Amino acid sequence: MFSELLKHDLFEQAKDYALEYAENSIDRNVYPTDNAIENLKVFDESLPDKIGESKTIIEKLHKYGSPATVSQIGGRYFGLVNGGIIPTALAVKWINDFWDQNTPLYVTSPITSKLETIVENWLKEIFNLTTDTVAGFVSGTSMAILCGLAAARYRIYRRLDWDVNSKGLINAPKIRIVAGKHAHGTVLKAVTLLGFGKDIIEWVDVDNQGRIIPDLIPELDERTILILQAGNVNSGAFDSFQDICDKAKQSNAWIHIDGAFGLWAAGSEKLSYLTKGIEKADSWSVDGHKTLNTPYDSGIVLCKDKDALVSALQASGSYIVYGENRDGMLYTPEMSRRARAVELWATIKYLGKEGIDELVYGLHDRAKQFADGLSKYGFKILNEVVFNQVIVACDNDLETESTLKNIQELRDCWCGGSQWFDKKVIRISVCSWATTEKDIDISINSFVKAREMTKNKINGLQSSR
Repeated sequence: MFSELLKHDLFEQAKDYALEYAENSIDRNVYPTDNAIENLKVFDESLPDKIGESKTIIEKLHKYGSPATVSQIGGRYFGLVNGGIIPTALAVKWINDFWDQNTPLYVTSPITSKLETIVENWLKEIFNLTTDTVAGFVSGTSMAILCGLAAARYRIYRRLDWDVNSKGLINAPKIRIVAGKHAHGTVLKAVTLLGFGKDIIEWVDVDNQGRIIPDLIPELDERTILILQAGNVNSGAFDSFQDICDKAKQSNAWIHIDGAFGLWAAGSEKLSYLTKGIEKADSWSVDGHKTLNTPYDSGIVLCKDKDALVSALQASGSYIVYGENRDGMLYTPEMSRRARAVELWATIKYLGKEGIDELVYGLHDRAKQFADGLSKYGFKILNEVVFNQVIVACDNDLETESTLKNIQELRDCWCGGSQWFDKKVIRISVCSWATTEKDIDISINSFVKAREMTKNKINGLQSSR
């Protein structure tokens, strides 16, 4: 019944469809057409009674599914902070999928354990972290922040002679959490899931770029978790790590840096100044699938307090066989998990220091091109473009919202909206290696056309009154 696993023609079919999709994704509409979305109704069906035919299933998925995707692997998707995908890593992902490794322990996958060890060392070198730092390979920054703050919770409570693993949070000593008002929503999620409650956060005002204002940070102590940011999700701005961390360490506070996409600035010679001082923190969260352009499902928690991270996350059982080599489940909340570090290894192996530098600075270059080009056409650029984020506005909120809607409907590129200090904005995230100067020019022209459509509509409405 399942002997098709050995049939090469089945996978040749999948390969042909995949390569066809890749070839068409560069110049196709970024967002699916209304017709492609309407055709998704073909998937509405009852649970099948009998075993299906594999080739027919693959054909159906490609015929109706591929046109309904958002073309993120092309060069003109600027929504969220979604990276593209390095071709080498994508090819390795195919091999990794066939391996289908479960990676909690060395004995369940020696190759994954080995590559996790190698990547951990490479990451410490890229980010200039101390040799005692350990890495956990998780699904994304949401989980990485959760892990980092769990380690912080464990360590602070141990200092206060409270075993949170045994006693829980009821009647536990109070822990303080200090964060800038522009902390990412995933920080709030982690704080909530860990049982602290959002109401305990001591919010600190930020400057006009979204950076925490150092002089407004309250007095810290050994009960405090201070959360800083490498890359504001709207402006791309970085907190002043050097001075802030020096002050925080004097108080023995735990410092966590949320660097989902921005931490990779450390890998660029010209941009590394943005991350100066990050090595003074205790834990960090970062994604491979954003700036580094690995496949999705590639988050990383880094922590210099191995005992705290392991104690906060590990599980036990009579069937769990720990060994002398790396057992990856010690550094993540998960036991069963895919071998996500394999693709991260392939990406870093392919790029090397030179390639990482070129990739990271290239994203910055394209963001600057985008900002400069839009500015020449009268769009308002509301942030200092220090990394890969651009915040754009028109003359008023109504015009901005309408222009964004038109950009999305034109489908030449795709951007999302946001709120920036009570102002409606268009948010641009340049994250893909595939984005070229031509892609930016096409996107700028789309912005201009979209704004003209808005102005024509407004003028038409006014003249009809």
